[in-house]
Amino acid sequence: MLAAAVCAAITALLAQASVNTAKGQRLDQLIFSGAQADDGALTRYAEVAVGTVSVPVMAVLLGIALVLVLVRREFSLLLPLALLVAGANLTTQVLKHLVVVRDVLGPGIDITPNSFPSGHTTLAAASMVAVVLASGRAKVLLAPIGALWAAAAGIGTLVVGWHRPSDAIGAIVIVAAWTFLVLALDALGSRRRFARAQALAGTGRGRRRLGAPASDAPAVLTPPRTGAATTAVAVLLGVVGLGALALGAAGIVGLQLPLDLQDPAQQSTSFLATAALIAGGTASWMALVLILRTPTSHRSRAAERVP
Repeated sequence: MLAAAVCAAITALLAQASVNTAKGQRLDQLIFSGAQADDGALTRYAEVAVGTVSVPVMAVLLGIALVLVLVRREFSLLLPLALLVAGANLTTQVLKHLVVVRDVLGPGIDITPNSFPSGHTTLAAASMVAVVLASGRAKVLLAPIGALWAAAAGIGTLVVGWHRPSDAIGAIVIVAAWTFLVLALDALGSRRRFARAQALAGTGRGRRRLGAPASDAPAVLTPPRTGAATTAVAVLLGVVGLGALALGAAGIVGLQLPLDLQDPAQQSTSFLATAALIAGGTASWMALVLILRTPTSHRSRAAERVP
């Protein structure tokens, strides 16, 4: 819940700084110009990634998440995943069209309607994390792949000129906030189910002594252990993510003031730093998704039941 609150605060601060201040708008413009001018491998890969962000592809990803939930018989995941995807996308649309208002606050700024936050990035990130959460043990493989794709798609929205950098960053933070909120609510519900199951387990033992069938034993909730592979991937994502965040922040802070919006060197530096921030933030978010676990329900094994 704390992580969700932090993400919500970051979203509000980002909107205020990038949309409602002249300095923020100038920095956004500088980074955006750098993305447009860059022709390196990063921009080529990012352009390919953002090209996959379409309604049909997102529908396929959400369909895969649904199939995974049904195959694994984890029906309790349906509501949280639906809440995550719908909540993140609704939040983005409400902020963009009803809350955030953009006015040009300085010279050299492109005159365009408000685009904060990015709907394309929100849709991609929400669909990706839904698949990761629905995949069970396979998320140890899907989380890094999904993080790479979502980050590339976010960067790609800058490259193709659809969005400003703050739009993409804001979208990822919004999806992260909804992810942490859903995980927190699910954990709270699991604790309640755990307490109820423990109470029923005590009365169930009494019934079994009176001859009740062992199959009537109530489900018991236990916190699953995080596997070594999951821990290793989470640590790797966390280290890479924090390193990229530090590198990106250093690049932005190190820009010479006042910003020269026409300086190719500043444009390139600011764009690469922002790409590092987007990639680092996405990797750190996925690391936390792998670490945050909730109790699971299972029935006692036959050998553990009281005859």
